[in-house]
Amino acid sequence: MKVHITQGGNMDIKKTDVFGGIGVLVIQMIANGILYAFQKDNIHLVIGIVFALIVSVFVVIIISLNRKIKKQEEYYDEKIENLGIDDLKKEKEELIKSMEFLKERISDVEHERDDIEQEIERLEQELELFKNKCEYYINTNSVNRKILYSLKNNEKCENTELQTLISEIEYIFRDDVFSKTAKMNTSIFRKDRQDLCSILVSTKHSPGTINKLRLDKESLVGTAFCEKRVIYCGDINNRRPDVPFVELNENRQYHSILAIPLIVDDSTEFVLVITCTKINCLQETYNKYQDVIQRYLELLCILLFISSDKEEV
Repeated sequence: MKVHITQGGNMDIKKTDVFGGIGVLVIQMIANGILYAFQKDNIHLVIGIVFALIVSVFVVIIISLNRKIKKQEEYYDEKIENLGIDDLKKEKEELIKSMEFLKERISDVEHERDDIEQEIERLEQELELFKNKCEYYINTNSVNRKILYSLKNNEKCENTELQTLISEIEYIFRDDVFSKTAKMNTSIFRKDRQDLCSILVSTKHSPGTINKLRLDKESLVGTAFCEKRVIYCGDINNRRPDVPFVELNENRQYHSILAIPLIVDDSTEFVLVITCTKINCLQETYNKYQDVIQRYLELLCILLFISSDKEEV
């Protein structure tokens, strides 16, 4: 049984609602019958019957409305709940996407930062290297003055001046971070009339060693003379078989050796030999300051030419 009542919308009245109204009506009719039995008043009876009918109808309407309101509340509660969950899910997905984007962006920024730091570090190293080179270039001015003095006064350059110059070269290696704590020795080798390599001047060798030491073309120094190339060995005790090294002293203390020939008109004039007690400590310094060392070697060669000319005169 369905009754449609227009009061803010359609209302569905079920049988249970009608039965509820009938029950109320029966109770009221019984009450009216009892009241009529005592009073015997027809007017009161009619009013009671009409009132019972009205109350019953309102009871049916109230029960139906109450059920509809509950259903609507449940419906809207579910709707609100679903809407809230969907919104939260969407918001969560958006937050996850934002987090992933931010993580990628942070990663990109960190890579950019690392690249910038590496570039700054590289520029700082280059600046430091440039400053050191400038200082070494400035130091050659004193050598230039000595050369000019020798030319002006027609004097021979003494070994002390040559030793001062190779000490400046040795200082470049000693001042570098890789060889600060190492013991070093720097020597100039020239070929004598027997085509053997002998020491012209040295920072550490004794006069006795200088006078007696002679190296042939099979040695590392002799190979540098003949092949006109820089030869380096960072660990003599574990050298490769093709390294041309001749062991002369069982008490040898140095482990690294670097031989640098100075070539003029395709002829080797002399070989600068640097030894160091530390392993693998010469080549990197040479690579960094190669142009400075070459300038010192050229000045050395000029001094040697001056000395040779004065001896011939």
